[in-house]
Amino acid sequence: MISMVDPTPRFSSAQQSRDGAGPSYSPADNHYAPTLETARFMGWFGIGLGAAEVLTPGLVGFFTGVRNKKLLQLYGLREIVCGLGVLNSSQPANWMWARLAGDAMDFATLLEVIASGDEKRIDEAVCSMVGVIGAALADATCAAALSAASSAES
Repeated sequence: MISMVDPTPRFSSAQQSRDGAGPSYSPADNHYAPTLETARFMGWFGIGLGAAEVLTPGLVGFFTGVRNKKLLQLYGLREIVCGLGVLNSSQPANWMWARLAGDAMDFATLLEVIASGDEKRIDEAVCSMVGVIGAALADATCAAALSAASSAES
């Protein structure tokens, strides 16, 4: 099998014992790819973050500078839906792209907080932006790798 990380074909013991058996060039099985593990982690992370936003929007707002509780609860539902999509899909690339779109929404909301001019909320929003940027980088990298693996299998 060809891996996204190591393109060298792997031989099973049955293949190695056959005389003249060459490498297997069957489509890549991305179920063991590191990016799939990352996607699953991000799915669980999204469910946890989403639950916090839905159940305790005031506390999340305190730490992020976003004071609109209804908006935080809607963002929480988005996180939960995307997380469940990632975890329940055998090809989660599209759900990872949806997570990235959600990261863009979060980033825009935090920019609005910064534009408000409230210095205490600005500090909270800037710290939150660091987390959103990190999550967006992980989501984008993972989504691109999963998309590439999915198109290679087709």
